[in-house]
Amino acid sequence: MEQQRQRSQAAHETIDLTVQGTLDTLAAKLQETDFLGYSQVSSGATVQLLLVEGKPVDTATAGTEVQIALDQTPFYAESGGQIGDRGYLSGDQVLVQIEDVKKDGAIFIHFGRVERGSLHVGDRVSAQIDLACRRRAQANHTATHLLQSALRLIVDESIAQAGSMVAFDRLRFDFNLPRAVTPEELQQVEDQVNRWIAEAHAAHVAVMPIADAKAKGAIAMFGEKYGDEVRVIDFPGVSMELCGGTHVGNTAEIGLFKIIAETGVAAGIRRIEAVAGASVLEYLTVRDRVVRDLSDRFKAKPEELPDRVTALQTELRQTQKHLETLKAELAVAKSDQLLEKVEPVGSLQILVAEMAEVDADSLKTVAERLLQKVGQGAIVLGSVPEPEKVSLVAAFSPEVNKAGLQAGKFIGRSPNSVAAGAGDAQI
Repeated sequence: MEQQRQRSQAAHETIDLTVQGTLDTLAAKLQETDFLGYSQVSSGATVQLLLVEGKPVDTATAGTEVQIALDQTPFYAESGGQIGDRGYLSGDQVLVQIEDVKKDGAIFIHFGRVERGSLHVGDRVSAQIDLACRRRAQANHTATHLLQSALRLIVDESIAQAGSMVAFDRLRFDFNLPRAVTPEELQQVEDQVNRWIAEAHAAHVAVMPIADAKAKGAIAMFGEKYGDEVRVIDFPGVSMELCGGTHVGNTAEIGLFKIIAETGVAAGIRRIEAVAGASVLEYLTVRDRVVRDLSDRFKAKPEELPDRVTALQTELRQTQKHLETLKAELAVAKSDQLLEKVEPVGSLQILVAEMAEVDADSLKTVAERLLQKVGQGAIVLGSVPEPEKVSLVAAFSPEVNKAGLQAGKFIGRSPNSVAAGAGDAQI
């Protein structure tokens, strides 16, 4: 799947740069693509256009990345947040793997790779979508509609969609809300969606004038442009939206719904990420494996893990505090050895030294202690407590301060340093 995504991305970059002009030139000669995918998962089709690296060709051979326009297709083209279908085209000794489908106006462009044989303009082929992928996308798309209804019902009735993404393995729903959704609300929303799934609400799909759809209360997608006639997806009593995507025939086909994250993405815009259908099982399988592994390591039941982790965190914090105390005591114990390096400068005693990996707080304690022992003078100490991190400390006696020198300003002359306390600075 990762290889397919990479090839698809590479193909998209090509068409973004070059195909638009080609399509504009050839549009008058191309028949608008007849989309059959609402009712059919396979169909016959005629190749109208072949593009290789953005340029029209008559023939594409095995191993070639291609973009294909057909006269009709069961493949859904990416739109309304839903990803394009995957599948294949087959014909007389030719096989083309389709990795994505986009549309330019009324022309559907199939992105793929010729796996076997040669494909020619005018060839008659059989177009077959990947039914497993379509079912996953349908489950996620319908779940997105149910999610919006549940948010409006439980969190805020003014919530409106601000964007969405429907893939084969997950869904993402952006909506307007000036605050975060609480954990309790998220659980209620998830429970409500799963109740609607279990209640097996049948889908009613109709095409009608947009005025009639709005009069019935159908919700429009934010930023979407609609024509005079619109397609309405209605799960009576649950959800009614204007939508051109593919959906399940009954909510029971979704199976399960699970929210995995809720975050803020912009001012007043929240995002919920979730999985539905078969993806829920995959999601839970991974987490069950993690829980079982942790249970084995801690020799504890799954329900005991939170308390065990909390106890370990408390023990770790206590150990870290004890270690810091010991390090400070050790630094102080070693500090007397530094007195041998004190040099007299006039009536003052000056010490400049390094103390290896001593942390900044301990370094400051040592500097203050040494200053008390030398009396009048200045102590400047440095250490490297962590890789790529330096701590510098200066402690000056009142006599040095009267001469116009202050420990904080002295250390603060170093670029990107910040003075703290009586002269502690970290770079």
